[in-house]
Order: sequence, then structure tokens, then C-alpha cells
Amino acid sequence: MTSPSAGEQPDGITPGHRQDLGRKASPLIESLVAAARLPQTDPDQAAGIGQAEGQATLALLGALGDGDWTRPSDCTEWDVRALVAHLVAQCEDSIRLGTLLRRELAGRRRYPGRTAVDAHMAVGVDDHRDASGPELVERFALLWPRAVRARRRRPGLLRRLKVDSGIPGQPRWPVAYLLDVILNRDLWMHRVDLSRATGRPLVIGGHDQQIVAQVVRDLALGWSAAPVALELTGPAGGCWLLGDVALDLLAGHATALTPIRQARVAF
Repeated sequence: MTSPSAGEQPDGITPGHRQDLGRKASPLIESLVAAARLPQTDPDQAAGIGQAEGQATLALLGALGDGDWTRPSDCTEWDVRALVAHLVAQCEDSIRLGTLLRRELAGRRRYPGRTAVDAHMAVGVDDHRDASGPELVERFALLWPRAVRARRRRPGLLRRLKVDSGIPGQPRWPVAYLLDVILNRDLWMHRVDLSRATGRPLVIGGHDQQIVAQVVRDLALGWSAAPVALELTGPAGGCWLLGDVALDLLAGHATALTPIRQARVAF
């Protein structure tokens, strides 16, 4: 966000409004980012985020003890061991498209009453039903870096295809969105699940903020209500504008946020 130089008038602002622009700006306005204008994570960025998230997840998994594997998780059908089995299966799906397709077909046959995505995930967990928790951690440590590299190498033609998300009510997703945004987000959310299930601390790094920003971007792209200034506090948070209003016209107005709903969420 830039300020007009001396003598310039911002677009749509007449000279009669210059006195208002001289008022002290709201700190929240100065820190707002129009979330819908954020670019989607690109393949190189996604690879860096994926490497960092994999390391953070492995650090948490390495702290688990024998009594943690049977603890229930927020994923109500999975205990901690099954949740880590899912993470391993996700790696395998990223590395080998044939494995992904096999599980997709098996899920439809084995779990006909579930959504496509839930059936697919269930088959992946089934494939590792006999592995212990520590064995699954070893497999994840081996496979996650390979999965990150495999996703980075997927060609542009594949990335431009749109696929069924498997989630009722959701539009078809570009493969690039799945590869560069969703799979890193999935691991990040399950690290939160593991932290909550086991009582281990959730360690926040610089990449966490990038993942959260993409979540808010998705929220903003589908936002149809009145504009909201959203602040998520904490090291992974930030300040974003949801809704259709020009940030350059807000700049410099101490009272510009008055008609805009504000939400401050501890995060």
C-alpha cells in the first residue's frame, strides 16, 4: 500500500477531501491485506513450505511415547496411530499416482456410504493397519521429502486439470491447488490434531503464517457478506480485509473502518 506523493490526489478523491486524508491512520488499516488479492502459493513456495511443515511434524512425532498411539484425536474415527497412517498414505498418493487411483476405486467399493474423499482416506489407513506407531513415523520420515519433490515435478498440463474434490458442495479443484495448497494444509491441520490429542506443544515457524494466509485467501474468495477487517493474533496470524472495498481509499482515514465489521480472534 503506497501513499500519494505531494500534490497528487488518490483516484476517486477530490481536493475537498484532502483534509480528511491528513488525519492519523488507523493502525489496523495500515496493516490490512486484501486477502482475495493474495496470489496462490506457487510450486517453488509450496516445496519450501512442505519441507518446513514436514520437519515440524517429524519433531512432534519424535516426541511421542508408547502411551500416545491409542489416544483419540479430533478426527473421531482415528486414534493417533491411525492419523499417522493417514499421513503416510498421503505421501504414497503424492509419489505414485497409481496408488492414488487404486485407493480411489477401492474406496468406492469398500465404503459406498461415505463421501469419495472419506472413502479414499479410509483405504489408505487400512493399508497400514498392521504397522506400529514408530514404524509409521519411520515411513513418514522417508516418504514426505519424496512426496514434496514429486508434487513439485508434476507438469503444467496436469496442474491445469480440474478434479472432483470429493467434498459435497465444493466445486472442482485445479490440480495445482491440490498440490500446492491443500496437501501442505492437510499436514499442518493434522499436526494441530496431533498436538491436541497428545498434549505436545504446537511449535510455530515462519511457514505456518503462509499456510494460514492461504486459508484466509480461500475464505475471502468466497466472501459475499459485508466487508470485515479480520485480525488473527499470534505468530501465525495477520490482518486481512474480507469483502469488496478499496484499501487505497481507506488509507489515511482514522474513521474509515467505522462501517466495516471487525473481528479479532486469538489464534
